[in-house]
Order: sequence, then structure tokens, then C-alpha cells
Amino acid sequence: MADLTPFSKRIIACRNNRSSNLILAIDPTYGTDDLYTYIINLISKLSPHLCALKLNLPALLSLSFNELQKITESAHNNNLQIIADIKLNDIPNTNNLTIQYLYNMGFDCIIVNPFIGKCNLKSTVEYAHTLNCGILSLVFMSHEGSNEGFGATIVDSNKDIPSTSTTSFFYQIFYQNSKHCGVDGIVIGGNKLDILKEISSKTKDRLPIYSPGLITQGGDVESAMESGSDYLIIGRAIINSPDPLYELKTIHQMVNHYLK
Repeated sequence: MADLTPFSKRIIACRNNRSSNLILAIDPTYGTDDLYTYIINLISKLSPHLCALKLNLPALLSLSFNELQKITESAHNNNLQIIADIKLNDIPNTNNLTIQYLYNMGFDCIIVNPFIGKCNLKSTVEYAHTLNCGILSLVFMSHEGSNEGFGATIVDSNKDIPSTSTTSFFYQIFYQNSKHCGVDGIVIGGNKLDILKEISSKTKDRLPIYSPGLITQGGDVESAMESGSDYLIIGRAIINSPDPLYELKTIHQMVNHYLK
């Protein structure tokens, strides 16, 4: 029988069960040998210190439907949630079909790009929630140059008073739309401390913040936590290290006191 608990509560249960807010980003290099076995082994070795996994689009493209089903089953058997990071950004019909496929593979949550607009985002969230699938909205990416898009300004002219207008940043509009549409969380780079502090200061019904961009992309784990990140998404710093388990345990110890 399918778990009828919403994703937003399932991820909290996984976090509390492990005393860990760490999400392993599986972003393998092109041509990784036997990717399926590689991911299964990562789950087996690292799951006691994680609350979730995140697979990026190249990983999804490299695996069969059947392999992805077995990976999500392994994640669930190890008390982990599993997120599809495809930055979904299309018309409603295509979004819904994509969500259905990923749900059938066993994914618990999907990352969506809010550039699709408030109306489309709302319908996407509503459809995902009928399948008990979560939606994370991409409010500010972690890479260099992300400010050119997410940090760009948008001018909203007042139609009733033509000479007046207000200016906002795209990420601010994305946050407002994400909250309005009932997403399960938002993604903000853990190396964007000013943005994290601004959004996390919105204490009234604040959305949970998921933060990539740590260590390899320059983000400091403790600074991100202190600036408002709720979940830390870390990939290459762990999976490309000489000893992934040791690296993960070190990070887990570093952030554990923030969770108490």
C-alpha cells in the first residue's frame, strides 16, 4: 500500500529518524561504469547519515525505467526520500506527464523551475499532490552567473496610475508565487548567504529551504545553516572524495548540533 503521508511530512520524519538534514546529490560524471550498481552501493554505505537522495537529469538519462524503480525502492527500504532534479519547466500537459512518469518510477519529489509562472506552477503542484508527490521550487540557483536570471529585476507598472511602478527581483517573485502555490519547499544556493538570510527572515509560514552549492561550489556548510538553510544538498564533495563515508560523517557531525 502506498504511503499516504505528504512528502513534506515524510522528509521531516526521515530527518528526525536519522538526526540528519543531509541530502546526497548523485551527480555522476559522464560514462560512470555500471551507474546502477554505483548508486545502489552509495545508498547501502551512506544512508545511515542521510535523509534523502537527489538524482540529476544526466543520471536519469543514463538509467532504464526498471533500474530507476529499483533505485527508488532501495532508497525507501533504507528510509530515504528520493528527489528528481530535472528543473521541470514546460506547459501544464508536459509537466503532468513528466510527473506521472517520475511518480511511476518511485520518486517522492520533483524540482520545478518557477519561470513557468504562478498559474502553471499552481496546477503543477496540485497535480503532483494528487499523486502524493512533492514539489520543490527553484528560487535561486547556486552557480556563478545565476544572478543574471534569478537576481534580475522585474518592473510591475500600476495600470491605474500609469506614472507609478514597483521593482522586485525575480527570486522575490518566485518565492511569493511558490508560497502562494503551496510548494513543499524551495531551493536556494547555500553559497548565496544574503538571499538565504532575506528569505529565511520571512518567519510567517516560511517554506523549508533546500540548499545546494556547498563545498565544491564554495558554500560553507555551517554558514548556510546559520543563514537559514533547512536541508543541505551535497554531492561531489562526498562522492568524489577518497573516502565518501568518512567525508559524510565529518559533515554530519559538523551540522548535527544545529538540528537539536
